[in-house]
Amino acid sequence: TQVWYSAANVGTDGKVFKPAPVFANTIRFNAVGFTYLPLDADILGLDPVRLPQDGKVSIFRPGGFAVLGHTASVTATVSNGQVVNCARVRLSRVRVIGADGQVINTGYSADLEAGKVTFTSVSGYVQPVTIEHRIEDMVQVSDVQINGQLAFTRQVTHTYPFPGSFISSALVGQDLKARVSVLFDQATWDAVTYADTVVGSVAPGTYNDILAPLAVTNKGAVTEKWALRFTNTTTFDVIGEHVGTISSATIATDTSPLNPATGSPYFTIRGIGWGSGWAVGNVLRFNTVGALFPVWIVRTIQQGPESVINDKFTILVRGDVDRP
Repeated sequence: TQVWYSAANVGTDGKVFKPAPVFANTIRFNAVGFTYLPLDADILGLDPVRLPQDGKVSIFRPGGFAVLGHTASVTATVSNGQVVNCARVRLSRVRVIGADGQVINTGYSADLEAGKVTFTSVSGYVQPVTIEHRIEDMVQVSDVQINGQLAFTRQVTHTYPFPGSFISSALVGQDLKARVSVLFDQATWDAVTYADTVVGSVAPGTYNDILAPLAVTNKGAVTEKWALRFTNTTTFDVIGEHVGTISSATIATDTSPLNPATGSPYFTIRGIGWGSGWAVGNVLRFNTVGALFPVWIVRTIQQGPESVINDKFTILVRGDVDRP
């Protein structure tokens, strides 16, 4: 019996590799070594200690989420009353784009379940228009292979063409809901400090938020600290810590200052809730919390020659629904 022999190494053909002694200085082999340059924290603007040395970060991990999607399009010259069938159902979204490249937001309705777009008012459209329609599946990743293959915890619900379909990473924001966090009044305000408790004494007047609670919507509300400062006994300025003075209003009517980004009110405060006794300089303070999920977006470009002519990425905010 030889010291090198092991029955476990015998192949199915009954043969086994037998080592042969050689002089060490006659052996040749190839190897690749990597050297990573230290990152300058002052240039990066953050501490690089916890960053991977090669600058690569995994975007797919077991237990994480991903979105599988495909976008197709239909180009047509449309008229009022026309229905365009996108030839697939359970769409995730539809976008109409004019021939001038501008997105069209009015004059049509989309039945995502049936995959149909109905045009009701095409006046002003730059024809022909392109109807982009998209299908998606949000799935949980069960396995990630080094060759790029991903496995999911369930079957996908659409047929995804190849090429043209893409897999995207997803950052889950949990449940989000707009709300009012604090509400109080005070007699005076320095127009600078947005404290979350009364500074000094309370105002002689008050707002009855039990009878008429402030209303906010997910579409219009933002995370902001508000001050309604009285300019006389019945009128006040609407001031936000970050948006500044945006309007003036009166306690006789409902106040709903519009969020210009969404076309919906930041909040609605009802006229029926105001009591009497307000004086010049009194302020009603409250905070709103938007249905927002804050994230940091950092895009880096490695040093080296240009590899593509046009490089871009898209960020999409999704909301779950009660169907696949």
